[in-house]
Amino acid sequence: MAPQNLSQVFVANDISDVVNGTMLDGSTFAVSAAVGNSLVGVWNAATNAYLTTAMMSAAGPLQIVQTMPSGWPIASPLIDVKAIKRVKYTRYAATVRHNIRLDVGNPAAGKAVNVKIAIRTSPTNYQNFVDPNDPNLDLSGGGFVFPILGNFSSGRTLFNVEVLASEHAATEATLYDFIVTRIAQNKTLNAILSTTDNTSTLDITARHPGVIFDVVVTYSDDSGILTGQTETGFDAGAGNYWQVISDEKACRAKYGNHNRSWLPLNFPTFAVPGNTYEVVEIQYLHDHPADTGIARPGEMNTIRIYQRVAVAANTVADAVFGIGTWGSANEEDHY
Repeated sequence: MAPQNLSQVFVANDISDVVNGTMLDGSTFAVSAAVGNSLVGVWNAATNAYLTTAMMSAAGPLQIVQTMPSGWPIASPLIDVKAIKRVKYTRYAATVRHNIRLDVGNPAAGKAVNVKIAIRTSPTNYQNFVDPNDPNLDLSGGGFVFPILGNFSSGRTLFNVEVLASEHAATEATLYDFIVTRIAQNKTLNAILSTTDNTSTLDITARHPGVIFDVVVTYSDDSGILTGQTETGFDAGAGNYWQVISDEKACRAKYGNHNRSWLPLNFPTFAVPGNTYEVVEIQYLHDHPADTGIARPGEMNTIRIYQRVAVAANTVADAVFGIGTWGSANEEDHY
């Protein structure tokens, strides 16, 4: 398939039912267009008004529009309704970080305990590459930046944490106390993992999305392995801040927003830390030359709309994209 050179990302942070403005003139639609109040509407060129009813039933052609803090809004090309081949809706789902819960029992008296931690993968989301200092990428709330560890394709990065026999005193709860302390004392490891001491168990959890690790608990003299752990796998979820900001920036990286001195032009992003989003994905086909001329014939492009999850239903958005007519599944297609 040809490159999707017209794919776009829109973010609606305003959860009201208001589709602001009656004209696509860069002034009325831009009212209250601060990042936290961004609006998304579907402009019907046939009626010169924003849709409040089903998009797929409109006469069209249609244009997806999002407010900017000033000036003209972001807008898609004019899209013939017949060219829309897929509308996919994905509900918000919180990210589940990789977690290992230890339940090893009381260690043997007189034996030091070694905890081997192997970091298998690092974060690979776009934001982690372009702005790794973003504190919101630490989903534990600690604000830690994922450290540079090297090339994970060549193997795992290993850490050892040791608790002396005189420290754990053959008591499981005391052993966990010292493991927590040792991890916190290791600046690199502490930036990667958070711990929760439950007295009878110990949770070790990745701070950042996409980080996966292994834990092996043995006696330091290699005389045996302390068994007892359960694992919760990483699940990216959908509509989380780190995903939305990554999608925004990755998409706009293709726009070529540079001036003639090769200095990047500042383009605002609209993903807001703490906000959660549901996702509407619209795929449409170009029928060149009758359609937009800058895309190649038969090219499929994607518009992804992130709509902030509302306390109450957003009836306008539900009606326009048909969300209210779908079931309760987390992800559904509408053609």
